[in-house]
Amino acid sequence: MYIAFGRRVVDTDEIKEKIEESTEFKVLKDMSKGTKREDSFAYNLSISIDILNEIISDDYSIDDLSEDDLFDEYMSLSEELATDMEDLLPEESIIDVKAYKWDLSDNDIRVVLAGVNEEVGEGKLKDVMRRLVTQLE
Repeated sequence: MYIAFGRRVVDTDEIKEKIEESTEFKVLKDMSKGTKREDSFAYNLSISIDILNEIISDDYSIDDLSEDDLFDEYMSLSEELATDMEDLLPEESIIDVKAYKWDLSDNDIRVVLAGVNEEVGEGKLKDVMRRLVTQLE
């Protein structure tokens, strides 16, 4: 899907490929159409619990964490890692990231990433994220 991004056109498939090639995230779905906007991109991503455990084990003993603490750590680490991919995204992007689910059947954390051109602004980005999270529930 092509989107109007500032003064240029961006292919969301190219962004998807960059994410999958350069990060540990898998793109489950291009949600750009679901934003109901022609100037934003969005993806449903997943990251394996095994990858998160490797990172967490550098700082903590996973066995010492309660399930609630582990859940919180997974969610915040997933959001942090997704936010770090901002360099892969089109210049002038502002993004919002929301971890929303620990999928036990696939043993991964699900994350939504949405982005707009900085000219569009934070307010519209928050609206886009609200719409996407509603679609997932």
